[in-house]
Amino acid sequence: MRIKFISAIISALFIILCLALGYTQIFRNKKYLALSQNNRIRLVPIAGQRGIISDRNGTLLVDNRPSFDVVAIPQELKNSFGALSRLSKILGLETRETIKLLERNYIAPFAPVVIKEDISKEKAIILEDEALNLPGVMVKVRPKREYRTKEIGSHIFGYLGEIDKRELERLTGYGYQIRDLVGKAGLEKNYGNYLKGEEGGMQLEVNNKGFFVKALGKKEATVGRNLVLTIDIELQSFIENLFSDRNGVCIVMEPNTGEILALVSNPGFDPNVFLSPEKNKERKALLSRPDHPMFNRAISGLYPPGSVFKPVVAAAALEKKKIKLKDTFFCGGTYKLGGREFKCWDEEGHGNQDVREGLKNSCNILFYQLGRLVGVDDIFAFATKFGYGVPSGIDLLEEASGLVPNRSWKRLTKNQIWFEGDTVNYSIGQGYILVTPIQVLRMMAAISSGGNLVQPYIVKKIEGVEIATSKSYNIGISKETLDIIKTGLKKVVEDKGGTGRRAGVEGLSIAGKTGTAQNPRGLSHAWFSGFSPIETPKVVLVTFIEHGGKGGVEAAEFSGKVFAKAKEIGLL
Repeated sequence: MRIKFISAIISALFIILCLALGYTQIFRNKKYLALSQNNRIRLVPIAGQRGIISDRNGTLLVDNRPSFDVVAIPQELKNSFGALSRLSKILGLETRETIKLLERNYIAPFAPVVIKEDISKEKAIILEDEALNLPGVMVKVRPKREYRTKEIGSHIFGYLGEIDKRELERLTGYGYQIRDLVGKAGLEKNYGNYLKGEEGGMQLEVNNKGFFVKALGKKEATVGRNLVLTIDIELQSFIENLFSDRNGVCIVMEPNTGEILALVSNPGFDPNVFLSPEKNKERKALLSRPDHPMFNRAISGLYPPGSVFKPVVAAAALEKKKIKLKDTFFCGGTYKLGGREFKCWDEEGHGNQDVREGLKNSCNILFYQLGRLVGVDDIFAFATKFGYGVPSGIDLLEEASGLVPNRSWKRLTKNQIWFEGDTVNYSIGQGYILVTPIQVLRMMAAISSGGNLVQPYIVKKIEGVEIATSKSYNIGISKETLDIIKTGLKKVVEDKGGTGRRAGVEGLSIAGKTGTAQNPRGLSHAWFSGFSPIETPKVVLVTFIEHGGKGGVEAAEFSGKVFAKAKEIGLL
């Protein structure tokens, strides 16, 4: 009886097993066939090469050079310890270190494991000669990004880094994978989807142990699209070298189109440092430096504009009919408001002067009076007309908006009313107002070009196709007002006693405005912004030197040298 019972249980279990096998074979066939096929086929990626970057004259700035990587294929390693010992000696590594690298980077028996990246050409030749003694070891050539000018133009180009988790989630649909290099700043980031080459790959068949059986197919990688910039690298290099160890910004632009001819934020950095695993210490040093070399001051730095803001107040006073051209204002060196005394930079004063002379002398007392005549609301309105308080729209990321204050802003942020003393400070570019250097550049370009506010840009062509078109709109300032301001700015540089005399260049007509911005953390910042030729401007620039003192000294002299260089190379 017991034997019959056990036999019945065994028979029942056997029937259940047969039914399960039948169900799997008949009804789940497609699923397990797909799993089997997926397990049989492996994909080995082939990296696509990034597009190159050239300047306006065709000079190659960012390229890809051959990089020699040492790789080992685990399934082909024979006498592995002996081969790895020999390999380690050639590479200058300890054998145990090589073994750890092999284990750490292992993916599959057939998949190449990178032992060491970017070895010298000499070592690559030695390894090729030793190929018979190093079975399973090979030198793989891959394209590696190369920034030919090193620190020159670093804030324009940006740099590459390994993709992080957040970026991978966002960019998976564009063909990015784990460990891919992506743009982290500058054009490498903003135009990353154009520059990125399309990845290729090899389809391989493997056996049940994961060993290579045969190649099933191959898709060649494609090269990314090339960029042509508006930048003139000769001018860019000249300016960067001119800065030496000073911190600051100089931007040069074609005022009618918005083409950026040079954009310098000093100090800069060498983007090549971010491409080598062996330069981790250098990367950490860059990121921890107190002068912040990774920070693009040209588009992200926020500073009080000082007297370079005065043309905005002059435009408001003239357009709102608060003053006429012949109206004069007296400067005795001080200006009293309530119980407070506001000073001019010239303690002896400038005497009687009209708005043109006030611009020439950068007279604070005249602009205190103009500011009060105009009022905070119209100063705010005209500042925004000239492009302050919003990004310029340049094709670089992380541009700051700046701060253009008004009554409601102060009430919301400070819980205070607006005082007349605030207006007095506002009228000379001090107080709460903060601007970026590129915003000052746009303002000066608008004055020079008949009131057209342009959108600056750096990329002119993608893969030979012209993509850039001049984008501008007229801000509605009358020709009469602009002519008066331009006359005053001409006097700044070309008249005896003008605050920007040091910016003058023989053979060039130059107009401009100096600025000295008070800084609570030390010596004042120095500004100069101007354009040339005055009647038909081809170049507009802004120079900003951190802790540079008076704008009429170092910043003006610096700008004069840039104008002279622009003339020398045919831009003027």
